Amino acid sequence: MEKRRAKGGDTVAEAIMADIKSGHFGNGTWLKQVDLEGRYQCTRADVRRALEALAVKGSVQRIPDRGFYVSVVDEARHKELVEVRVILETSAAPSIVERATEADIAHLTELAEAFLQSTRHGTAAEKYETNRAFHIFMTRLCANRELANLAVEVRGHIPATPISQWHSQARLEQSASEHFHMIDAIANRRVEALQELLRLHILQPDV
Repeated sequence: MEKRRAKGGDTVAEAIMADIKSGHFGNGTWLKQVDLEGRYQCTRADVRRALEALAVKGSVQRIPDRGFYVSVVDEARHKELVEVRVILETSAAPSIVERATEADIAHLTELAEAFLQSTRHGTAAEKYETNRAFHIFMTRLCANRELANLAVEVRGHIPATPISQWHSQARLEQSASEHFHMIDAIANRRVEALQELLRLHILQPDV
């Protein structure tokens, strides 16, 4: 049997969170430690540290004598998190518009193209990862590091499975289109336009 290598709790925690956010582990899923060892090819100690760290953040829940489970985000909390995300990301918009360079805009365009391609041909995990990459890069253009970090952190608490994040293929395609409109607003230094695009993008009205 191949000996598994220690990878560190933080690394494994990031991998678990990516699987939660991509929908591999849904709300309430039992995170069986022996299965996680095999999935991430790490040690039991790594898994334990990762789960304990995620439990502190509220991403997973530890139930005595039963183990760790993906935390269930109910409708009320989900709505509150979405509202907070709107506040944080629209607040970051002026700084994003002010600081974005031509190179930043070009990279955002590449990330938007990657997400667009994933909407047509990608797996659920690829859709999640390419969408996340676009938003994190854009958010981190904000000069206020604390604001940017809070926005990214809150985003991580919101379920992002294809079912909950995009309730239809039409909504998925609309989200991809909105990325390009955001880039256009940034390139043309239109703060209010970017703020409104972000607000609608996060709230996702029916299309």
